[in-house]
Amino acid sequence: MTRHELKAQLEHDQFTDTVSGAIAYASSHREVVIRWAVIGGVALLLAIGGYWYYSHQKSVRQQDLSAALSVVDTPVGPANEYGKTFPTEDAKRKAALQALSGVVSKYPGSRAGLIAQYYRGTLEARAGDVKSAETDLRAAANSDSEVAPLARIALAQVYLGEKKMSEAQGLLREIIRSPTSLVSKAQAQILLAKADETVNPVESKNILKSIDKSDQGRPAVSRAADQLSSQLAK
Repeated sequence: MTRHELKAQLEHDQFTDTVSGAIAYASSHREVVIRWAVIGGVALLLAIGGYWYYSHQKSVRQQDLSAALSVVDTPVGPANEYGKTFPTEDAKRKAALQALSGVVSKYPGSRAGLIAQYYRGTLEARAGDVKSAETDLRAAANSDSEVAPLARIALAQVYLGEKKMSEAQGLLREIIRSPTSLVSKAQAQILLAKADETVNPVESKNILKSIDKSDQGRPAVSRAADQLSSQLAK
């Protein structure tokens, strides 16, 4: 191959022809190229904007949840210079329920909304509003939120208080089958044994015997199991 032939081949290789064709197309279809470039730029801006909006909204939800939980954590007592207090438990409960309800209604189904709903359910249960407590705790318990295991435990305790034994036992057995870092198998077993204490004391004793007490990170589990075993032995 002569130098002239090699030069001619290099000048017409696939890449060169492709680039040349693209340049020629862009020159003859300038408006189309500009239009698609603008569309691509808008799509990119929308993607960036969507991500920013999601991040911003998540931050806002977290801030609103934190503000509501700070009301839940506010102490009851005389006013002092160190921070806000509530004069009575009733005043605190009303303020906490209002703050949590604001998050639930503003962010229904979101992580923040479900956490607020779980806390609201526990406060309603303490106040004796069982119907509302069941509704809130059931919503949190059936979610994929991190508070779901805690909501199941709280809902089981509400059921026990209402003498709904089968519902409570079903929830506790579900936790025993699928324990989490927040609610261990042993904790659910103790509650189930407690539930069976009066209706089926033999089964209650069997459950307590099957509890694994080797978890040194949860000494309260062993103490609770031993205490309940002592009660059943009397």
